[in-house]
Amino acid sequence: HVSYYSQDDSSPTSGQWDPSVTAADAKTAADDPSTIAYLGDYNSAATAISLPLINAAGILQISPSSPYGGLTSALDAGQDEPERFYLTGKRNFARLQPGDQAQARAQVALMRGLGVSKVYVLDDQDPFELPLAQMVVTDAEQAGISVAAHDSLDTTATTEFTGEATKISESGAQAVFFAGGTTPETVALWKQLHSADPHLWLLGSSTMVNATFAAEVGAGADARTLLTTPVLPVSHYPASAQRVLAAYRRRFHQQPEAYALFGYEAMSATLQAIRRAGARGNNRQAVIDGLFATGPRDSVIGRYAIEPDGETTLSSYGVDRLAAGKLMFWRELGGADFSSDRKPASRDGRPEKSPPHPG
Repeated sequence: HVSYYSQDDSSPTSGQWDPSVTAADAKTAADDPSTIAYLGDYNSAATAISLPLINAAGILQISPSSPYGGLTSALDAGQDEPERFYLTGKRNFARLQPGDQAQARAQVALMRGLGVSKVYVLDDQDPFELPLAQMVVTDAEQAGISVAAHDSLDTTATTEFTGEATKISESGAQAVFFAGGTTPETVALWKQLHSADPHLWLLGSSTMVNATFAAEVGAGADARTLLTTPVLPVSHYPASAQRVLAAYRRRFHQQPEAYALFGYEAMSATLQAIRRAGARGNNRQAVIDGLFATGPRDSVIGRYAIEPDGETTLSSYGVDRLAAGKLMFWRELGGADFSSDRKPASRDGRPEKSPPHPG
């Protein structure tokens, strides 16, 4: 018999995830002797709080998202990461969406496709975004793309970025990559970058994929904005995914987004790990072992496996463009797009193939 208990890691006042609520949720799960798996968290910073508590209790943890690289790898990670998340010395965490390592490769593939030969990299000083910016710097240089500079901006203190925008415009960069959130300050930065150089490609990370940011950027800047996302349109997933989404519509009477597939697969993979443990299905370590021993798995999010470090073998990223204040899927990047020996298509800043112009 398997029971399901739902917890909410958001603050009742703000509606956003809250560190203290997240910690309380994880402690509740860890202290319950019947807990066999913890599904979450969605946000990387929240997972960084819950994971040490869940690991200390020896419980399987599967996140539908949480792309921060330091949760699974030491590559460009923070101090003592990923070890600080695994107090037992054993891995118990897996994520289903491809992590920031894959996102960095996707961003560089996008730059190559646009014919970018020089890029300016920015981050908003968030410790869970800065490593992604550094990965993009490294991968871009390895791909033969010149990095004009990498600046960290305090986007909480001001909406005035004309000096930074002018510096970027004068650097000769054909694109800016920004790793960070979508505060009002970020919207101001985006508009000022476009005003300083209307031909500049404005590339952003998956944390920027939200309707509010898309609506506020403005018609000029949105025509040059491209954002990477690990979630593809529902039509890009297998037939089994379409059946699940149809069942979702019947059950909940609303149209699900593709994000729902990752939540569904988190539970499906957990149940399979319990089944794999057989008579030891109520043994925490046996269920962890069952998840990591599964091997390649056909699922609603595609065929994938979980690596020993908890990383998924899924690597495809989508690219969304902004058009008339809305997010529109443009293309999928994966496989051959990530070949490290490919060079930019041109050196004069002209794109090999531009995304369709809005309208």
